[in-house]
Amino acid sequence: MTTHIPSLALPPGLMLAAAALPPKDQQRLDDTLTRLHATNSHLWLAEDRVRGGLSESQVADCKREIDQLNAERNNLAERADEVLAALAGPPLLGAVRHTETLSSALDRLSVLTLRIWHSEEAATFDPAVAQRIPLLHKQRAALSDALDSLAADVAAGTRLLPTPARFKLYGGNAQTDETVTPSRHLQRVIAFGGLSESGKSTGADYVRQLAGAQRFKIGYLLRQAAHHHGLADPYRL
Repeated sequence: MTTHIPSLALPPGLMLAAAALPPKDQQRLDDTLTRLHATNSHLWLAEDRVRGGLSESQVADCKREIDQLNAERNNLAERADEVLAALAGPPLLGAVRHTETLSSALDRLSVLTLRIWHSEEAATFDPAVAQRIPLLHKQRAALSDALDSLAADVAAGTRLLPTPARFKLYGGNAQTDETVTPSRHLQRVIAFGGLSESGKSTGADYVRQLAGAQRFKIGYLLRQAAHHHGLADPYRL
């Protein structure tokens, strides 16, 4: 279940640009960023737990949870960039390449939002933490302004974004299986199946709103499985 956390507020310029996307892409972006923010919250709590007085087996189990959440975080960021790529205008002569994608900056905005929220909670009993809060708010405002500027430059074609694919490896080399060992802390999966436009997304979104669950699309898992079997078409599985 998702902890009650502050929502991720998108910068106004980026929100305006995203409003021009087709409705389905707007919904996909909103869903993906909501899940990314929730995943970051779960990661924050898991990393806090592993710093406590846990046994070796508990630390190992917590590490599996963190690995699983990091894999989800990586996939969600790539998915967000797939949608955000539509904001890019025709590149102009002399356009410069930016060092990170829009989702990477949004991921940092998510973490900063969580840092402010946790800091404000801790400030009630720690004066040293309370002193940091004004600076954290300034950092969030500066990051939001930078995101708006980046989105405007990308739309104008004066700034190019890097390739969004991250090619994350969960192992020592390219031959290592990328499967992440499931954590017992992340369970209770409800699967929706059916034809295209049959209501899977609507049903999953209802469960997300009703119970605070996270949506998890398995299409990329099918593509990954097909790749491991040397198939270009996942439906041949």
